[in-house]
Amino acid sequence: MKKSKSIMIFGISSIVIVIFLVLLVGYRYSYGVWNPFVPPDRIQCNDRRYYISKSAPETLIGEAKPAYTVDSQNIVNTLTGRHLFSSSPKGTNVATEIFLEVGPDQYQSYTLSGGP
Repeated sequence: MKKSKSIMIFGISSIVIVIFLVLLVGYRYSYGVWNPFVPPDRIQCNDRRYYISKSAPETLIGEAKPAYTVDSQNIVNTLTGRHLFSSSPKGTNVATEIFLEVGPDQYQSYTLSGGP
């Protein structure tokens, strides 16, 4: 009885550790940093790579706030609750600058590598 309980606890803790490691490696692959609590160095979005353009997040409110959501199939964005925004609507042009929401009215800007 005690042996089966300890095996079950070990199995559950192993599953939790594996899930945590997969998320950590996924964050590293998607964003270029290991720490999920800092703004990423780069973002892969719609088959394009964006690099950080300013060192610190900035507060954007009112009309300066980006209004359009960027569609990203990145599962890390879904799991972390971080959303990507653009100042221009999606159309024929590729967004040259996107914003990652890091807090309420706090956005980190990223620019497209290699131009449009």
